[in-house]
Amino acid sequence: MVETVVDKKKVIDALNLALERELAGIVRYLHHSFIVLGPGRGPLVQLFRSLAQDSMKHSTQLGEKIVALGGHPSVKIEEIAEPGEQTLLEMIKEDIAMEEQHIEMYENQLKEFQKDIVLKLMYEQIILEEVTHLEQLQLYIRHNDFAHA
Repeated sequence: MVETVVDKKKVIDALNLALERELAGIVRYLHHSFIVLGPGRGPLVQLFRSLAQDSMKHSTQLGEKIVALGGHPSVKIEEIAEPGEQTLLEMIKEDIAMEEQHIEMYENQLKEFQKDIVLKLMYEQIILEEVTHLEQLQLYIRHNDFAHA
C-alpha cells in the first residue's frame, strides 16, 4: 500500500497537535466525572467516562499513525485551565466548546489530508465521533430544565 503524504513532517505535527488535544480531553472528561454531583450523577459519570474512553481511542489511533509515519508521539497535553467549582451546566458548556474546537481542528487538518486516503478515512471517522459527542452534550442541556434557568 502506497500513501501519498505530501509533507510528512507537516502531517506528523498536525497529528501530534490532535493527540495533545485528545489527551487533554481524557483529563477534562475524567475530571468532570469525578466532580459531578446530584441526583443525576450516575448517568453523567457514565457519559463523561465514555467520552474520556473515546478520547483515549482517538489518542491511540493518532499515536499509532504518528509512529507508522516515522514520527514520535507527543507526551504533551494541551493546557487545561483548573476552573475550581463548576456547575453541571458550566462543565457541559466547557465540554461543548472543546468538542467544537476539536471538530474545527480536525476539519481543517482533513483539508490537508485529502490525497492520503488512509488519513482521510481516519479523520472522517474521528470527526463523525466528535460530532456525536457534541450532539450528546447539546441534547443533555436541551433535555434538562437548568439550561433554561
